[in-house]
Amino acid sequence: MKIGFISYEFPPDTGKGGIGTYVSQIAAAMAACGMDVHVFSGSNERTSTKLMNGYKVHRVQCNNGFEFREKVVTVFDHEHAAASFDIIESPEIGGNAWEIKKKHLGLPLIVRLHAPDYLVENLKKIYIPFASKLRFFAGAVRRLKWDLGYWRKYLKDSDPDYQFVLLADHITAPSGAMQHWAEKNWQILPEKITVITNIFLPSASLLNIPVYEDYNQKQIVFFGRLNVLKGLVVASIVMRKIIAEFPEWQFKVIGDDGNGPYAGISMRTWMQKQLKPVINKVQFLDGIRYEALSEQIADASIVLLPSLFESFSYCCAEAMAAGKAIVGSKNGGMALLLQNEISGMLVDPESVSETYSAIKKLIMDKELRYKLALNARQRILQNFNADKIATQFERYYKSIVS
Repeated sequence: MKIGFISYEFPPDTGKGGIGTYVSQIAAAMAACGMDVHVFSGSNERTSTKLMNGYKVHRVQCNNGFEFREKVVTVFDHEHAAASFDIIESPEIGGNAWEIKKKHLGLPLIVRLHAPDYLVENLKKIYIPFASKLRFFAGAVRRLKWDLGYWRKYLKDSDPDYQFVLLADHITAPSGAMQHWAEKNWQILPEKITVITNIFLPSASLLNIPVYEDYNQKQIVFFGRLNVLKGLVVASIVMRKIIAEFPEWQFKVIGDDGNGPYAGISMRTWMQKQLKPVINKVQFLDGIRYEALSEQIADASIVLLPSLFESFSYCCAEAMAAGKAIVGSKNGGMALLLQNEISGMLVDPESVSETYSAIKKLIMDKELRYKLALNARQRILQNFNADKIATQFERYYKSIVS
């Protein structure tokens, strides 16, 4: 079977997020199952073809995802002419395989739901001050335009992500939470969406981090992109309170900077202002290579991941593999990974009081931290065994071809 993954995001050239991680891991897993696997990805630097981990990576030089979906067609057609693809798969975001599917209508397209742009942008707006929203509306009125701005009704038919999903022959999602979102907002019938959790192949460096029963490192770590979606508004408020109450504890924030809660300020700058009273106990690091992650989180006693929504959360899976006590979000796919107070603490990411209470409980209870850390590692290895999930994907892909 020949399968092509069409994704603008792919490490290391484009993106350090979940889509690139998913594509690299599913490609390696399907290649290990004996499939002829090709990844078509974007790059700001090069056009190249390289064999890695048993599959071919075709990088297409482009400036952005929209340019990628036009330019990738020529590269794809060359490989398709040599030996026809049986299936192609693409994330919904940006419609990466849009032009390929329009040209090859008979080629089965699987659209993998990760987190549509509307979902992400809508969540980012919740912290925009009411006055700013009102000014936007008033400005539209002055220009004689009727635009409700942040209160305008969502119209799925004008959403490019939804339009791309309509081209799909098959749809998959990594969690029930993502499936339910598509049912509610896009009115997609549940039987049209197959839920298969993401493959996660934990690195040896994460699994080799020791879990000590008598562990006294007083460090709380967040890692991921710095933006509102990752729950960093509440996290900043909570951590200012936590460090003031427990001054021996430190907060490490790892991730590339992004947009803050309102226009004109970055997330990191906003966090630094909020954390100013305790800033001497806070460390900010830019996003790091995956290979360096284990070194940066090894000393953490607690990992804080309060995302407003995650369809899966590789950060959570990585923290579990590292054997860390995790405070995570009950919204979305993270609730699939963690069992509350068994292998992690799940909180409402918009609740300051819940997040504060969970962190304080872990600070005060060393035995609970140890139990959660052990259980988290055991759960990710047993319940989310990569070989079992790879078998599910293999059967799914073969069922489509047959």
